[in-house]
Amino acid sequence: MRTRKSLPVPLNEKRLLSLEEFQTYCGMGRNAALKLAVTAKCRFGTESRRILIDRVQFDKWCENNHF
Repeated sequence: MRTRKSLPVPLNEKRLLSLEEFQTYCGMGRNAALKLAVTAKCRFGTESRRILIDRVQFDKWCENNHF
């Protein structure tokens, strides 16, 4: 079986970020980043175990709240 090779995509070009990627993007620890994603209402896919963050929505929230 072949394994899929991932392409390196910069974080600022991705729409959805994993929690680990979001931590790197915003420069925070896990709990603080998760709390910020909930506050900014940019958490995506709350029904599954996988947490994804909408980067574009987060960036808009930051602009509107002067974060």
